[in-house]
Amino acid sequence: MKQIMYLIILFCGWCVTACTDNILQKPFGSDLLVDSIFSSEQKAMGAIAQAYSNSLIAGITLMDWDNDRKYGLRAGTLSHISGELNALKYNWEDGWLISHNGMTADDGSGIPRSDDSFGFNYTAIRHNYLVIENIDKVTDMTEEEKQEVKAEMKALIAYRYGEMFKRYGGVPIITKSLTTSDEIQIPRATLEDVLGHIVALCDEAATGLPDSYPDKFKGRVTKGVALAIKAEALLFAARPLFNSSTPYMSLNGHEELICFGKENPERWQEVIAASEAVLDWARGNGCYLIHTGSPLDDYGTACATPSNPEVLLAYKSQYASGNNGNYYDPHGESGGANGMSYYQLTRYVKADGTEQTWPETETRPYAEYQEKIEEMEPRYKASAMGAGIDAWNNPNSEYWSSRVVTDGSTWEGRSGTEACGRRVKFWYHAGTRDWFEFPIYRLAEFYLYLAEAYNEAGNPAKALENLNIIRDRAGLPPVTDTDKEVLRKKIQREWAVEFYEEGHALYDVKHWKLENIDKEIIGGQRKSFIFTYVNGDYAFEPSGYVTYGVKDVYTAFWSVNQYLSPFPVKEVNIGYLVQNPGY
Repeated sequence: MKQIMYLIILFCGWCVTACTDNILQKPFGSDLLVDSIFSSEQKAMGAIAQAYSNSLIAGITLMDWDNDRKYGLRAGTLSHISGELNALKYNWEDGWLISHNGMTADDGSGIPRSDDSFGFNYTAIRHNYLVIENIDKVTDMTEEEKQEVKAEMKALIAYRYGEMFKRYGGVPIITKSLTTSDEIQIPRATLEDVLGHIVALCDEAATGLPDSYPDKFKGRVTKGVALAIKAEALLFAARPLFNSSTPYMSLNGHEELICFGKENPERWQEVIAASEAVLDWARGNGCYLIHTGSPLDDYGTACATPSNPEVLLAYKSQYASGNNGNYYDPHGESGGANGMSYYQLTRYVKADGTEQTWPETETRPYAEYQEKIEEMEPRYKASAMGAGIDAWNNPNSEYWSSRVVTDGSTWEGRSGTEACGRRVKFWYHAGTRDWFEFPIYRLAEFYLYLAEAYNEAGNPAKALENLNIIRDRAGLPPVTDTDKEVLRKKIQREWAVEFYEEGHALYDVKHWKLENIDKEIIGGQRKSFIFTYVNGDYAFEPSGYVTYGVKDVYTAFWSVNQYLSPFPVKEVNIGYLVQNPGY
């Protein structure tokens, strides 16, 4: 039976509205409202659904303008600041501001401009503990069902700690719902303690979670998801940013918050064991890598088809079609305004596995561009739209024609919005559907976990075995290099292509401490395709284009302090949090 985890919990909508807002606002105790929430399974489901929403939304995408940065970025996506996209338009968006100026602990109004909302992590965690502490009050649930709820809340708590771990390093650890300001002012725990907390929560959750649920509860986390959260935390613990004898910057005697203080190669063995456990679980529970021999369709299905057997956990993004507040939809003004960077384009190869060549400084005829872009590998075509070309991942669909999508960004005119590919990744065969499912955990990543870990552990044969599983699905020839440095770069390149726009790149490149991170990845000169048009402004189809060329478009920001995210300055000024260095 397929175990596709997406955020659809079946319950009465009135229960969410009526019950879940106040549970986060009132201290716990003999509160009659809390007693009411947990008086029946139907009402408790509202609190459980809110736990999923709170725990999964942060850091993924924007449902609205999010003016107070409740979930993270005020506008834009992680792809804007990771080097995957060029933040070219709308200089009031956080994506644009961070790409051009970096993250800051205070944007001038007391709010950090960052990739995360630090406080909201604890809103989610406290809520999840309230569910754990009160689910036993529900009278019409079995003891087994209550224990499963507690286990899934632990998995969601572990997920939020994992997200903070890779963003901040050591963070405060709480183990219950907190009721007073003194309790909430908890200092940061060390990296080792936070990692241990995540692993312990995942182990506890895995023992209490089922492998599957009845169809009416599809969307709730299973044992496989708990195993995935654990494997991800161990991966980031093994990578060079944390797994080092020296931190990236001094923290005045608090280095254990941002560095383990010793390079431990055995951490890679822990990644191998945890990743193999995920894949072993998947093999026994109907989850598998989609591989039918049609690379574009296989990749498009894996990334964007709802309820597919490759996705372990996903978040359903629902919004009004064309709403300016959605920053992924290419039919909306914000979603369609910033396209793929030239650096990201160069991560892809041609369909035959060879490198594509692009003009360096000269302007070339559009016909040459059209020929070259058609030669690109299937994963590019499943992720982007070429200039003047209808979406490859939605063939024969007027809604995904170049004319309709080009018309999707009009605030500052259409010129320049093509970049090196318009974003269409999460809309494979979508028709006019106005929602998508963002994949949080997808099986392909655990093969790349293994490729990376085996290479670092000195086992290139096993590294190649796992890497080439992903390449074979993509229709590309196998990699054969066994030199550790060469293979490491090829694995990192595979990460960049396979998980374009899935929220991985920003943290991958930082935790790898890539040597050119300041020159062409996050920071440095950003390049893009620039086109000329028959009418001088924009084109809807090939006949409207004249030339193309690779041009510098802006200089992106990078500073060494950007390896980790800032804590809110108002929290640091209270005195209980040590700020990350450089902020």
